[in-house]
Amino acid sequence: MMESILWQLPVVDLLVIAISAFAAGICSGMTGFGGGLLLPPILAPLLGVQHVVPVLSVAMLLTNLHRFSLYRHNVNRRLTGIVLITMIPAVILGTSIYLSLPHDAIAIVLGGFLLLSIPLGRILAARKFQLGPVGLAGFSAVFGVISGTTSGSGVLMVPVLLGAGLAGTAFLATDAAISIAVNLTRALVFNQSGDLQWGIVVAALLIGLCTLPGNYLARWILRRTSLRVHARIMEVVVLAGGITLLWGPVKAAFAG
Repeated sequence: MMESILWQLPVVDLLVIAISAFAAGICSGMTGFGGGLLLPPILAPLLGVQHVVPVLSVAMLLTNLHRFSLYRHNVNRRLTGIVLITMIPAVILGTSIYLSLPHDAIAIVLGGFLLLSIPLGRILAARKFQLGPVGLAGFSAVFGVISGTTSGSGVLMVPVLLGAGLAGTAFLATDAAISIAVNLTRALVFNQSGDLQWGIVVAALLIGLCTLPGNYLARWILRRTSLRVHARIMEVVVLAGGITLLWGPVKAAFAG
């Protein structure tokens, strides 16, 4: 049971989760993504890879609700509406696909996405991705399917929002609104399927609470730190996390 896994974790492991969640909150508060990329490698060996996306759906929902409350007056409602029209049904489809995957396949999907997120994010940013309403709706549908099957897909939405002319608090508020819709939709699908057990909700809420101080610290850091340096550090951590998640299935395949 998820409850026994959670409560039997050593204190050191709980501290690692809390510190990692706090760091993820800082990253998310600075760039609009980060929590879903940094936490899977930490949570997978401790809670089980099959619980990673359900836990992060609730935890990141709490994180983004808090971030949205900080910048809510700056949200771009028109852009958010265009994104959500096609994204929400696609998230439902993607989450349904995730629920049908075996544990090793989940690890491969999560690890593979972490590794691919680095070059994909760079390519989209370098091309200054700009989309009209129809193109944005189409991209959002693809983004929704990816968001339903992985964690940390918000990195793909970043260059799209920047290409739409959003920056600063307007970017953070709009990204938070989109992320809230993604995580709420996933959480509802997981709850409907019975995969959002009480133990998962408790773990997720505790992790989410640990991220909240990071949102405040992120505002302070943003005024004093280069985002370029932060982005490079994130890439190194994400690369290591992707390799970690893929190691188990690859090792098992060769052993077989």
